[in-house]
Amino acid sequence: MKVKVISIILAIIIVLLTIFIAVFIPHIDINGKSELVIEYNNSYKELGAKANYLGKNLTNKIKISGKVNTKKIGKYEITYKLKYGIFKVKKKRIVKVIDKTKPLITLDGDTITYVCPDTKYKEEGYTAYDEYDKDLTDRVKVSYKDDRIIYSVSDNSKNKYEIERKLIYDDIESPNIELNGGDITVVLGNSFKDPGYKVSDNCSKDLNDKVNVSGSVDTSKEGTYEIKYSVKDNKGNYKEVIRKVKVLKKYVKKDANLSCGEAGVIYLTFDDGPNNINTPKVLNTLKKHGVKATFFITNNGSDALVKREYDEGHLIAIHTATHNYSNIYKSSANYWHDFDIVNDRIERITGSKTTLFRFPGGSSNTVSRKYSSNIMTTLTNQASEKGYTYFDWNLLSGDSETSLKGNYDGQYNLVIKNLSKQRGNIILMHDIQYSTADNVLDRVITYGINNGYTFKVLDQSITCHQKVNN
Repeated sequence: MKVKVISIILAIIIVLLTIFIAVFIPHIDINGKSELVIEYNNSYKELGAKANYLGKNLTNKIKISGKVNTKKIGKYEITYKLKYGIFKVKKKRIVKVIDKTKPLITLDGDTITYVCPDTKYKEEGYTAYDEYDKDLTDRVKVSYKDDRIIYSVSDNSKNKYEIERKLIYDDIESPNIELNGGDITVVLGNSFKDPGYKVSDNCSKDLNDKVNVSGSVDTSKEGTYEIKYSVKDNKGNYKEVIRKVKVLKKYVKKDANLSCGEAGVIYLTFDDGPNNINTPKVLNTLKKHGVKATFFITNNGSDALVKREYDEGHLIAIHTATHNYSNIYKSSANYWHDFDIVNDRIERITGSKTTLFRFPGGSSNTVSRKYSSNIMTTLTNQASEKGYTYFDWNLLSGDSETSLKGNYDGQYNLVIKNLSKQRGNIILMHDIQYSTADNVLDRVITYGINNGYTFKVLDQSITCHQKVNN
């Protein structure tokens, strides 16, 4: 009986204490949930809290402390404190920042890959990246199942991503024929000797003996002749290329009479950039050899690349913003508007404008006739009136020529066989072209250094103008 009485008394005391706390002690109510879950990199908005005491609103007296870093996974506490008279009250909110975003695997090559029959697939590579955990390539698990390769990876939050590469054992790729020397010009009455070709194929080997060559050249008669080279690989995939041979009374190399600067000097010039992939490679090669060059830029690529070109001592000049022939050669107003866009870009990046430029297609281009008669004559005259200096070239690498696409040796040989110590050598190349960035530029510079040439950038004192044809 005594124990029961004590229990009742204790219960009454607890009820009275609860009522006392509820009525006579200030109370904090957290707005929203007391435990929140937020995904990494999302924003956290503080919801606050309310406080009352005997009907009086004490919300403005609440002190909030604690921070939530949504860029870092973890558990965070937000504390709400209230001091009123002799009373001190506090409450906490728990905020959990979590990562629910899956990582990503990027495959080199294609998700559907053709493999030569009776061979083993050679892994082309892959990378794995997670927005939070960053590089996860080393964690990728690779498994093989029939004709599929399965790549999977999990981040530290156990988010899993999976991608497949399907293998098809078949040869659908045609062989490749590279013509030594490309298209050729022969002087009337001279003999013509086919410079030959190279054949390569992804699956079949030694196809040179299987090439069929047809067509002939009559060097006693002016004209343009075609020689056809065709080949089939072991799977029957067919490839055909044409070499054009021009027989002329007298062969004069275009612009061979141009002096174009100081004798024995090579002026490397690059058009159409910058290009975010190939221009850095070009700059790395120039830096390796300690050589400076001239870049005729467009509005393409990143400002950072133009800034790097400038900071590393190269000359930045204009090649128009769009390089769109149908627009810029429609009228002189269109041309100078496009021109000014690039000059404004150069000023914004380097701090000053330039007076040096190159016409897309060169001053001798004839494609401009399609859009406006005599436009090149007008523009070259206006350039002089405006105080601008334009440059053409007297050598080119052929890196943008269809006949030399991907032909490293052909591009390299085209340059070195036309270099001369008797004049300046302004070489037209393109820093947007992979062949130039990957191989040809390095070889040309090495040849120039080994054979006593010097390298310089262009300046206003140099004249190199082709014949204006429109």
